[in-house]
Amino acid sequence: MSNRWAPKHGFIPFHFTFPNKDAAGRNHCSAYNRHWAEANQELIDQLEYESPKDPTLVLKDRESAFQHLALLYVKYVQIFRKLENAYDQMVHPQKRRLLKEVVVAAMGRILEIKHKMVELEASDFQNLSDILLDLKLVPEDLQIPVPHSFLEEREKDVATRKELLQSLNAKELGFGEAVPAFPELDRADAIRIIQINERGRQGKLRAKYMRDIRLQAQREKELDGNDDEMEVNTAALRIQRVWKGFKARQLYKKKMQEELIFLGMSNTVKDAKMNPIIKAENNRKRRKVVQQQYEEEYQQALVNTKEKIAKVEGPDMKESMQDSFRQWYMEYKRINGKFPDFPPDKVWQEPGFTFTIGGEDRQGTAESGTSGDKGDDGSKPGTAASDSKPAAKDKKGAAGKDAKKKPGSAKGKGKQEEEEEPDKFKFDESEYLNQIRGENTVYGAKWQNKDESDNFAQKHDQEIIKNDKRREVEAEIKAEVFEVLKEELKNLKTAVDREKTKSRKGKKKGGKKGGKKGGKKGGKGKKGKGGKKGKKEKDLTANRTMESLVEELIQTGILQKYPPVSIRDYRGEFNMLATSTSKDPVIQPSFAELQRVVTEYCIFPLGLTPGPNAAAAAATAAAPPTPPTPPTPVPGVTSMFLFGPKGTGKTMLVNAIASETGAYLFNLTPRNTAGQFVGKPNVARMVHMVFKVAKAHPPSIIYIDGVEMIFAKKVPKDDTSDPKRIKKDLLKNLKSLKPGEGVIFIGSSFKPWDGDAKAMLPIFQKHLPCPKPEYASRYSLWKEYIARRAPNHVKDINISLLTRMSDGLSAGGIALTCERALTDRRLKLLRVRPLSTNEFVEQLFNILINKDEDKAFKDFYEKTPLARKRIAMLTAPADDEADKKKGGGKGGAKGGAKGKDKKK
Repeated sequence: MSNRWAPKHGFIPFHFTFPNKDAAGRNHCSAYNRHWAEANQELIDQLEYESPKDPTLVLKDRESAFQHLALLYVKYVQIFRKLENAYDQMVHPQKRRLLKEVVVAAMGRILEIKHKMVELEASDFQNLSDILLDLKLVPEDLQIPVPHSFLEEREKDVATRKELLQSLNAKELGFGEAVPAFPELDRADAIRIIQINERGRQGKLRAKYMRDIRLQAQREKELDGNDDEMEVNTAALRIQRVWKGFKARQLYKKKMQEELIFLGMSNTVKDAKMNPIIKAENNRKRRKVVQQQYEEEYQQALVNTKEKIAKVEGPDMKESMQDSFRQWYMEYKRINGKFPDFPPDKVWQEPGFTFTIGGEDRQGTAESGTSGDKGDDGSKPGTAASDSKPAAKDKKGAAGKDAKKKPGSAKGKGKQEEEEEPDKFKFDESEYLNQIRGENTVYGAKWQNKDESDNFAQKHDQEIIKNDKRREVEAEIKAEVFEVLKEELKNLKTAVDREKTKSRKGKKKGGKKGGKKGGKKGGKGKKGKGGKKGKKEKDLTANRTMESLVEELIQTGILQKYPPVSIRDYRGEFNMLATSTSKDPVIQPSFAELQRVVTEYCIFPLGLTPGPNAAAAAATAAAPPTPPTPPTPVPGVTSMFLFGPKGTGKTMLVNAIASETGAYLFNLTPRNTAGQFVGKPNVARMVHMVFKVAKAHPPSIIYIDGVEMIFAKKVPKDDTSDPKRIKKDLLKNLKSLKPGEGVIFIGSSFKPWDGDAKAMLPIFQKHLPCPKPEYASRYSLWKEYIARRAPNHVKDINISLLTRMSDGLSAGGIALTCERALTDRRLKLLRVRPLSTNEFVEQLFNILINKDEDKAFKDFYEKTPLARKRIAMLTAPADDEADKKKGGGKGGAKGGAKGKDKKK
């Protein structure tokens, strides 16, 4: 099929062939345009739902407000998934720019709603299973994808960081801390195992030797007999029977597989090249090449179009501005008898500004928002520099008079608002909603109804470029010309002022002297105010370059490289048994919920942080688009505490955050820095260097494993790392971290109760438990770990039995069990001896499951600030009801007595 059918049908299935090799990367644009249109319509519906016009729909209590926010959250996640997929696959450069802004706005709105939900429920984790059922969604629809643009648009910066770490032989995170697959043996046990295996080997050899002797004797006996024709026939029948049985079993398996495929109970086995997932990934790679090519063409078109407009239309624009300006001030001089003031910069910099006099349509003109010289009658037009402050003052005065007339009414209203505040719930205004509205307007004006039948390749739109560049050139010429015109008007006024009397000149000189004196006094006052400010923090490495600091941190093993890990590798399932109205004092998260929360708190804010070379990349004409700066800081955290038993994935989450954002990873773990930077000055310099380099190279992660030992009341004698030496400098530098800087501090611990909770917990904004997997997550983990080593033998294993037996086992314990059972030697014997469930059960018995620590972690979790707030919030209503029941009669009597007193 040729390309001429594409405009008619709108899209072409990916299995068609194209004569043009680049067409395969452009054929899905209509599908992603449709996704964008659907998401845009859903955003419009969301905006209407968020701002109801009916006053009866306004939320009045916390529970209804949470249900409202939870529904918004789920719907925004669905919209974000569509928008992110469309942005990732679309090749049109101008559409991608607008779509990127929508994606960022939707992402910011998701984070805003998330933080509001946390504030209402006093919990970082929410159960949304009932909302999923109402919307007929599956749990996978709640997973938030990490935008590919986080790494793709910083590809050069991330590659430079990796090359630097590799060239200086940076230490890898967690090097030497891996748990061995099998425990270490002492000499006696090792000798005993060797003896057992050696005796078994010798016995097998002897048995094989004896079997060969028996077979040889049997063959000789058969050869000594007569070759009867009946024996030949018997042999032929035996061969036929075996062969027919083999063919029948093959045919049965084939028919059975066809039947299972027909019923949808088995997957079809296809050629790897025809796998739709692989083909989709290959198409995505081709589209990425097309995106880069179109982006370069678009950047070049921007430069060429601007130069052409400036050359062809620039002189006419300049001449038109000069003529309208001169006509304006001459007409004003004729009417008012004096020259006007030049319009303020904010007025003439507005688009559509023109020099006009009088008239009712004054918006965007020289007289925009001005009042006449003679007052409110409007007989004479006002100057360009005049404003409407007197009118505002009149309004304020009238309002003040009204307030003075009824002071009691204002107080009464204030009391009513204070009384109604606990019952009503008010949402904060969101800048992201305004951004979404503006982008929807732009989409409707430019792209919604645009006919692109002649732009099958989805290249840039030249007309839009011309309009945008024409406004840009006009603004540049206006700034240049208006400076000249301002000087021209100033010279005219000066020439007129020279004709005035000498007495008035003397008065002006006296005014200038007074102004100078006042200026000196004002300067002294400023100095006095400046002296009150605190001293600026001293830079301990002011005489060193940033490159030397980075090199020293790499060589000392603090700035480390990390293995590439995706947040999707932290596998798990959602808890579908709990509801959103749960009254549990502490909500234990599932693996999938923890993965989503880490994505929201860490990956999104770090990924949206512009890198250190963002300005240089924006200045480069052919560079890919950099992430736009959001209108407001993206809600995020500057510190996070991960605690949980060993093997629950704390270090893996840190690796995933760094991998998904391409961040620098600084490891300040005491055992990693032991023996280095000895002495208090050197320790202060070390911590200062880490925070300085991290802030200069966002995104960055500062990580401390075993952070509880820094705040421990008593350090064990066998710990020679001196963990408490960095406590003072760490707390001092943590106070300087601010949201939006692209730096996050992460601490982890598997014994958090060893530290002083009062000193340790307040320094972290978020405290996230890393739990042991529940049934659904254990089931998926068993399947995943077995499939990695023996993908064709998963069906032979009773996964459900292993899941029930491994209750209380961490994810690391499940991985260790699979590693012990599926050794390299065992994998080689799979053809001879099939895999069985008992092999995993035997290894499970050798791993200890400590269920006592679960209670210790739960008790510690209840000590965190947010958990304490939730417990107090849930217990407060019950206490209030009990108090009302106890003191209802007394309160009523007191109220009656007070009422009588008032009547008297």
